[in-house]
Amino acid sequence: MKAIILGTLLAIGASTAADAQNFNASTRINTFTTSALKATLAELGATTEDRDGVPNMTVRFSNGLVADALLVACEDQATSTNCLGTSILASFATPKDATPEQVREGINEYNYRQNFGRAYLSPTGTIQVRLYVIADGGITMENYRQMIGLFAHSAAKLPGYIVG
Repeated sequence: MKAIILGTLLAIGASTAADAQNFNASTRINTFTTSALKATLAELGATTEDRDGVPNMTVRFSNGLVADALLVACEDQATSTNCLGTSILASFATPKDATPEQVREGINEYNYRQNFGRAYLSPTGTIQVRLYVIADGGITMENYRQMIGLFAHSAAKLPGYIVG
């Protein structure tokens, strides 16, 4: 009986350890996992908050940028299993004093000058900037960290391009 209980406890412990991941710059990521994303964000000084009933999470970067993160192109999207993409989306309210032309010009200028996300105006009029990272062929955690960090730095500049 002790062997069965001990075996069960070891299996549970091994499962939990396998689910948790620490940041290791040289670790190769072939498919994205929630634990790898959270470890990478933590390495950047960002905090995450899971959302009930959806695979998205809210990310608060150390520079004040707030974004939505979602693993995509997954074998099972609902459980974020074997995902080949990471999408991070930051949304900004359109300044009340900015004309539609100023918003378009600001977005175009941002896209011209900043290379770590693509800005656009959503169908609802929200200004958004998105980063999409792919794992096809594998990337290191350091590369993942660098891309997300550069995005956070760049996306935080977007409001400065919208002159009202």
